Amino acid sequence: MRSSRLTLLFLLLVISATCFSWPAKVVSVADGDTITVLHNDQKKEIRLYGIDCPEKGQSHGEQAKALTTALVAGRNVDVEQKDIDKYKRIVGIVKVDGQSLSELIV
Repeated sequence: MRSSRLTLLFLLLVISATCFSWPAKVVSVADGDTITVLHNDQKKEIRLYGIDCPEKGQSHGEQAKALTTALVAGRNVDVEQKDIDKYKRIVGIVKVDGQSLSELIV
């Protein structure tokens, strides 16, 4: 009985940790799928979860950056961290006005 309670508690903690989001303000847009936000007076680079936009210098790279800039530059957003990539960026779902930025871009 005690082990099932501990298992339940562990699962609740894991689920809540993966669903936790935090507020931030977008301070710059690097490209269509990478932004920098300010959270607790710290800049954090965010790679948008679930999409891959053209990079600078690639075909449509400037259009991808322009769209992301138009949607979130200077805006308050909520970030739900999913992972950390090999470049030490946070990979996360970014929501603006309750909508996923990744879904707005695609």
